[in-house]
Amino acid sequence: MNKRIGAFLSLTLIALTYLMMIGMKSHWVIPANHLTGIIGLLGIFFGSTAIMMSGTKKTTESHVQRFILGSGLQMILVLFFVLIVKYVWKESFKEFVWYFMSFFLAMLVVQALWMLVKVRKV
Repeated sequence: MNKRIGAFLSLTLIALTYLMMIGMKSHWVIPANHLTGIIGLLGIFFGSTAIMMSGTKKTTESHVQRFILGSGLQMILVLFFVLIVKYVWKESFKEFVWYFMSFFLAMLVVQALWMLVKVRKV
C-alpha cells in the first residue's frame, strides 16, 4: 500500500471511530459542534499530511522543511478552529474541547507514525 494512502486511510479510520464514540454517547443525535470538529480536524490533518508527504526530493533537509511547514500550518489552523468554535458554541465549549483534544492527539500520533515510516524508508 502506498504510504500516502495508508496515512489518509488511518486518519479517516480514527475520525470514524471518534464519530462512533460520540454517536454512542449521545444516542446517535450527534451535536453540530462535534460534526464540525470532525470535519474541520480531518480537513486540517489531510492538508498538513499532504504537505508533509509531498515532494520528490528525498533528502533529510527536505523532509524537515516539509514537516515544519505542515506542522506549523496545522497548529495555527487548529488554534484558529478552536477559537471559532469557542465563539459559536459557548454553552457546550468545555465538553467539546475535551473530546476535540483527545481526537486531535490520536490524529497527531498516527500522523507522526506515518511520517516516521516515510522518513525511515528513504
